[in-house]
Amino acid sequence: MSKTLYDIIDSWTINWDRVSIEITMKQVSDSFNKYKLVFFLLEEIWDALEFIDDPLEFMTEERKIKQIETILSSGMNERAAKYVQLEVTETPELKIAVLNAEETIAEHPSWFEPWEGVTWDAVRRLLSGSK
Repeated sequence: MSKTLYDIIDSWTINWDRVSIEITMKQVSDSFNKYKLVFFLLEEIWDALEFIDDPLEFMTEERKIKQIETILSSGMNERAAKYVQLEVTETPELKIAVLNAEETIAEHPSWFEPWEGVTWDAVRRLLSGSK
């Protein structure tokens, strides 16, 4: 099923499912990390999730949702989230692929920062013994 990143993030405000949020964030991040880039919107959401998960913060469902709504309602964030196209497969497990990663990078280079870390693809290759 084809959706935008906006559609997915917006759905979190209706049904807060931390596991599917984590899977979504990792898989979408991987699509850009393989180009050694970090997408600004994902970093902003990761920061919010870190805050939400902080045991010193008292986070009700409403406060969690408000954090995400605030991020998504910013003009630049909303535009970026609506631009990124995803293919979502939910069975047997949740799989999300960015359909327009190269186009997004080419059209909006200011949305990205260089990524110096190890990519998940590189880790998988190391673990499987391939180069």
